[in-house]
Amino acid sequence: MSESSIEAPGSGARIGTRQAGSPPRPRLGALWWASGWALVLFITYATLAPSQYVPNLHLWDKLEHASAFFGMTFWFAGLVRRSRYPALGLWMLLFGAAIEIAQGTMGLGRDMDIHDWYADAVGVGVALALAYGGLGEWLVSLERLLGLAREPRGLP
Repeated sequence: MSESSIEAPGSGARIGTRQAGSPPRPRLGALWWASGWALVLFITYATLAPSQYVPNLHLWDKLEHASAFFGMTFWFAGLVRRSRYPALGLWMLLFGAAIEIAQGTMGLGRDMDIHDWYADAVGVGVALALAYGGLGEWLVSLERLLGLAREPRGLP
Protein backbone atom coordinates (compact mmCIF):
# COMPACT_ATOMS: atom_id res chain seq x y z
CA MET A 1 0.00 0.00 0.00
CA SER A 2 1.10 3.51 -0.59
CA GLU A 3 1.39 6.12 2.12
CA SER A 4 -0.47 9.39 2.01
CA SER A 5 0.63 12.47 3.89
CA ILE A 6 0.20 16.19 3.92
CA GLU A 7 3.14 18.55 4.09
CA ALA A 8 3.04 21.69 6.15
CA PRO A 9 3.29 24.66 3.75
CA GLY A 10 6.89 25.75 3.21
CA SER A 11 8.34 23.35 5.78
CA GLY A 12 8.44 20.00 4.04
CA ALA A 13 7.36 18.39 7.32
CA ARG A 14 4.96 15.47 6.98
CA ILE A 15 1.71 15.67 8.88
CA GLY A 16 -0.66 12.77 9.35
CA THR A 17 1.24 9.99 7.59
CA ARG A 18 -0.84 6.82 7.25
CA GLN A 19 -1.37 3.96 4.85
CA ALA A 20 -3.66 4.80 1.93
CA GLY A 21 -7.06 3.25 2.48
CA SER A 22 -6.53 2.77 6.22
CA PRO A 23 -8.94 4.55 8.54
CA PRO A 24 -7.72 7.60 10.44
CA ARG A 25 -6.77 6.98 14.08
CA PRO A 26 -7.72 9.23 16.99
CA ARG A 27 -5.20 11.92 17.78
CA LEU A 28 -5.64 11.58 21.53
CA GLY A 29 -5.29 7.80 21.44
CA ALA A 30 -3.39 7.56 24.74
CA LEU A 31 -6.12 9.50 26.56
CA TRP A 32 -8.87 7.39 25.00
CA TRP A 33 -7.03 4.16 25.86
CA ALA A 34 -6.51 5.29 29.47
CA SER A 35 -10.18 6.22 29.73
CA GLY A 36 -11.18 2.83 28.32
CA TRP A 37 -9.03 0.99 30.86
CA ALA A 38 -10.52 3.14 33.63
CA LEU A 39 -13.93 1.98 32.42
CA VAL A 40 -12.77 -1.65 32.55
CA LEU A 41 -11.48 -1.14 36.12
CA PHE A 42 -14.74 0.48 37.20
CA ILE A 43 -16.81 -2.35 35.73
CA THR A 44 -14.49 -4.92 37.31
CA TYR A 45 -14.98 -3.29 40.71
CA ALA A 46 -18.73 -2.91 40.23
CA THR A 47 -19.12 -6.58 39.34
CA LEU A 48 -16.78 -8.08 41.93
CA ALA A 49 -17.21 -5.88 45.02
CA PRO A 50 -19.56 -7.14 47.73
CA SER A 51 -23.10 -6.20 46.74
CA GLN A 52 -23.60 -3.86 49.72
CA TYR A 53 -20.77 -1.62 48.39
CA VAL A 54 -22.17 -1.26 44.89
CA PRO A 55 -24.93 1.26 44.18
CA ASN A 56 -28.18 -0.25 42.98
CA LEU A 57 -29.13 1.42 39.71
CA HIS A 58 -32.66 0.00 39.97
CA LEU A 59 -32.43 -1.31 36.42
CA TRP A 60 -33.01 -4.81 35.22
CA ASP A 61 -29.80 -6.72 35.99
CA LYS A 62 -29.50 -8.08 32.45
CA LEU A 63 -29.84 -4.56 31.01
CA GLU A 64 -27.03 -3.42 33.30
CA HIS A 65 -24.81 -6.25 32.03
CA ALA A 66 -25.65 -5.63 28.37
CA SER A 67 -25.10 -1.87 28.77
CA ALA A 68 -21.75 -2.27 30.50
CA PHE A 69 -20.40 -4.65 27.89
CA PHE A 70 -21.87 -2.59 25.06
CA GLY A 71 -20.10 0.48 26.43
CA MET A 72 -16.73 -1.21 26.86
CA THR A 73 -16.84 -2.92 23.48
CA PHE A 74 -18.02 0.18 21.60
CA TRP A 75 -15.37 2.29 23.34
CA PHE A 76 -12.53 0.00 22.33
CA ALA A 77 -13.98 -0.46 18.82
CA GLY A 78 -13.26 3.24 18.36
CA LEU A 79 -9.61 2.55 19.13
CA VAL A 80 -8.76 -0.67 17.32
CA ARG A 81 -8.63 -1.46 13.63
CA ARG A 82 -11.68 -3.07 12.09
CA SER A 83 -9.66 -6.23 11.49
CA ARG A 84 -9.26 -6.52 15.29
CA TYR A 85 -13.01 -6.45 16.06
CA PRO A 86 -13.28 -10.27 16.29
CA ALA A 87 -10.42 -10.36 18.82
CA LEU A 88 -12.03 -7.49 20.74
CA GLY A 89 -15.30 -9.39 20.88
CA LEU A 90 -13.57 -12.54 22.06
CA TRP A 91 -11.69 -10.69 24.81
CA MET A 92 -14.89 -9.05 26.01
CA LEU A 93 -16.69 -12.40 26.12
CA LEU A 94 -13.79 -13.95 28.03
CA PHE A 95 -13.81 -11.01 30.44
CA GLY A 96 -17.53 -11.49 31.05
CA ALA A 97 -17.03 -15.21 31.66
CA ALA A 98 -14.14 -14.52 34.05
CA ILE A 99 -16.33 -12.11 36.02
CA GLU A 100 -19.09 -14.70 36.36
CA ILE A 101 -16.64 -17.38 37.48
CA ALA A 102 -15.08 -14.99 40.00
CA GLN A 103 -18.50 -14.01 41.34
CA GLY A 104 -19.33 -17.66 41.89
CA THR A 105 -16.11 -18.48 43.72
CA MET A 106 -15.50 -15.39 45.88
CA GLY A 107 -18.22 -15.89 48.49
CA LEU A 108 -18.95 -12.16 48.83
CA GLY A 109 -22.68 -12.25 48.15
CA ARG A 110 -22.36 -12.28 44.37
CA ASP A 111 -23.81 -15.08 42.26
CA MET A 112 -22.53 -16.72 39.09
CA ASP A 113 -25.28 -16.59 36.45
CA ILE A 114 -24.91 -17.80 32.88
CA HIS A 115 -27.76 -15.46 31.91
CA ASP A 116 -25.60 -12.49 32.95
CA TRP A 117 -22.97 -13.73 30.51
CA TYR A 118 -25.62 -14.01 27.79
CA ALA A 119 -26.54 -10.38 28.48
CA ASP A 120 -22.84 -9.44 28.25
CA ALA A 121 -22.72 -11.20 24.87
CA VAL A 122 -25.76 -9.25 23.64
CA GLY A 123 -24.02 -5.98 24.56
CA VAL A 124 -20.82 -7.08 22.81
CA GLY A 125 -22.76 -8.16 19.72
CA VAL A 126 -24.74 -4.94 19.41
CA ALA A 127 -21.60 -2.83 19.84
CA LEU A 128 -19.71 -4.78 17.19
CA ALA A 129 -22.68 -4.66 14.81
CA LEU A 130 -22.76 -0.87 15.11
CA ALA A 131 -18.98 -0.65 14.71
CA TYR A 132 -19.08 -2.84 11.59
CA GLY A 133 -22.06 -0.81 10.39
CA GLY A 134 -20.00 2.36 10.15
CA LEU A 135 -19.81 3.76 13.67
CA GLY A 136 -16.43 2.23 14.49
CA GLU A 137 -14.64 5.52 13.88
CA TRP A 138 -16.76 7.40 16.40
CA LEU A 139 -13.72 8.68 18.32
CA VAL A 140 -12.21 10.20 15.18
CA SER A 141 -15.57 11.87 14.48
CA LEU A 142 -15.71 13.19 18.04
CA GLU A 143 -12.21 14.63 17.71
CA ARG A 144 -13.22 16.32 14.44
CA LEU A 145 -16.30 17.75 16.13
CA LEU A 146 -14.11 19.09 18.95
CA GLY A 147 -11.56 20.50 16.49
CA LEU A 148 -8.86 18.01 17.50
CA ALA A 149 -8.65 16.05 14.25
CA ARG A 150 -5.23 14.81 13.20
CA GLU A 151 -5.93 15.22 9.49
CA PRO A 152 -7.69 18.08 7.75
CA ARG A 153 -11.03 17.28 6.11
CA GLY A 154 -9.86 18.42 2.73
CA LEU A 155 -7.06 20.26 0.98
CA PRO A 156 -7.34 24.03 0.62
